Amino acid sequence: MPRPRKSTAARGEPVSGEGQHDRLSPGTENYLLCLYRLWEDDEVPTITQLTDALRRLPSTEGLGTSVPSVAGMIRRMARQQLVDIGADKRIRLTRQGMEGGEDIARRHRLAEWMVVSLLGMELHQAHNEAHRLEHGMSPQLIEKLVERLDNPRRSPYGRPIPGTGEPKIPPNSVTLDAAEPGRSYIVDRVPEEDQQLLKFLTGSEIVPEQTVTVAGATPFLGVMEVATGQGQVSMGFTVARQIVVRPA
Repeated sequence: MPRPRKSTAARGEPVSGEGQHDRLSPGTENYLLCLYRLWEDDEVPTITQLTDALRRLPSTEGLGTSVPSVAGMIRRMARQQLVDIGADKRIRLTRQGMEGGEDIARRHRLAEWMVVSLLGMELHQAHNEAHRLEHGMSPQLIEKLVERLDNPRRSPYGRPIPGTGEPKIPPNSVTLDAAEPGRSYIVDRVPEEDQQLLKFLTGSEIVPEQTVTVAGATPFLGVMEVATGQGQVSMGFTVARQIVVRPA
């Protein structure tokens, strides 16, 4: 009698079934999402830089974030032909890895819209909630979500949803620290990982599609004043570099 074949899911490998796409393990998907976001920001990370980025993911994802554990995972992903480790020790997505990154980024950003638009959660909560939902979303659910949400092209934070044709960064956009004082700008993108920062940005109306103006800047102190619909707020240049705007 033939021995039963061990499930690929038990080995952490992609699984497939009727009506489903091949699906990687949640841990691998988290790595692909992180690498994809770094690619969007034109960053090609080393193991140490990737480790720092992974540490910003919610602790509920249960990822090992020591340098040795990240290095071991990247070696496994290289054997799966998802990443390539160059002679410069930097990690690049392969074509297969890029496809996987686009898939998980699409699910994640649609999940962000689902909890904000359909469930009424606050913007600062959506990123972490989407991490809890993204791994279990089927193609059928995604199709229904796109229809219900009227085919969004960018996430609630302004990152492009893969498959919509949106560019990584909108044309003519700059980071807020480089904005011209006294000129009005439309916010395109805000950072999504820091809940306390998002509370501040949301309360100040510094969110996508809102208008802001740099009222003044003091580069040697690293501080700028930004006028918004809620008045004028102070902001560090470090935060301003994470906010993408375009001329109004």
